[in-house]
Amino acid sequence: MKQSIIFLIVTFTTIQSFSQNYEKLRKYLDSNWKTPEEYVISKFNDHDYVFIGEYHRIKHDVDLILNLIPLLYENEIYNLAIEFGAYNIQEVIDSIITAPVFDRKLLKSIYFKNNPVWGYKEYIDIYEVAWKVNKENPNSSLKFRVVNLAPPYDPCKEGGAWNNLDPDVYMANVLKKEIISQNQKALIYSGNLHAFTKYHQPLYDFERDTLYGYTKTRMGNIIHDSLNVKTFNINLHAGWISDNGWNAQRVLPVNGAIDSIMNMYSDKRVGFDVVNSPFGKLNSTDSYYALGYDNFTLDKYCDGYIYQFAFKDYQPITSEPEFYTSKNIHALRKYLRCIGWTEIAVLTTFKFNASKRTYENIRNHFKHLMK
Repeated sequence: MKQSIIFLIVTFTTIQSFSQNYEKLRKYLDSNWKTPEEYVISKFNDHDYVFIGEYHRIKHDVDLILNLIPLLYENEIYNLAIEFGAYNIQEVIDSIITAPVFDRKLLKSIYFKNNPVWGYKEYIDIYEVAWKVNKENPNSSLKFRVVNLAPPYDPCKEGGAWNNLDPDVYMANVLKKEIISQNQKALIYSGNLHAFTKYHQPLYDFERDTLYGYTKTRMGNIIHDSLNVKTFNINLHAGWISDNGWNAQRVLPVNGAIDSIMNMYSDKRVGFDVVNSPFGKLNSTDSYYALGYDNFTLDKYCDGYIYQFAFKDYQPITSEPEFYTSKNIHALRKYLRCIGWTEIAVLTTFKFNASKRTYENIRNHFKHLMK
């Protein structure tokens, strides 16, 4: 009987603490609610370089960037730097998005040469939306730019695509050259690993269950270390890498606390601060990101957070029509052979455009999180 009473007391205390934490989170959101677009723009009041990190291939994440481009221009932020294009075609990109007519065919052609497996409509739309902004402001001497950050990726190159460079260092150097040296502000859009600023990613060997240290040279780390308070990191909601390894099923961020609190709202699109807010003290006990950290909390990981939809409502991005043609299918076969894809014998433009590999239905990544 005594043990039962102790159990009930402990359980009640845990539930009470849980409820109190959720009440703090709700009160904070209710008092500080901003749409994702409002939130991102607001961060430029105190910062010059806002990093926004995504999981990849989630439609509403790219749609957010498309929504932001006109707002960035209106607020005198004239640069969007992105991981998803190669820097060696920057001169052509500049000419395309300032031309009288948008040449999507030319854009797709040069884009294919640098990244033949990234034929996604929404990512290519980024350039067209930027072009529209410039078209609508023809008399302005300040043109909006989309700055491609990535080094060209050629898996057929002897020794490997990036055997003689670090892509994060390369992207940081492009940022310094094209934007920071010009004393201009920028929204920097990339995969979340590249966007880390103050957070250092664990170097963890899952096979040996050994932590070897931390990565301190991600693109955002490099810029943060040289500029510090001028940078701000925003994480876009998605499944986190599990502490069981890269190939394990993704887990809910901070043990599902954010998903649980957002279930209480009908309008779920929100951006909010993590640092100096109740969200900053949320723990994660089952993710790769917590490995090696004592008392890992969300404020160690990012400065701000954007939540848009529950996992059950995630939608995949769209394959770009006619990205693959009879003229480039041979180059595609060669590329796929070099990255080790063995299904090239029967490859046709129709089959590749319709394939799950290109379509990449993100819902398949998060099925187990859709409850």
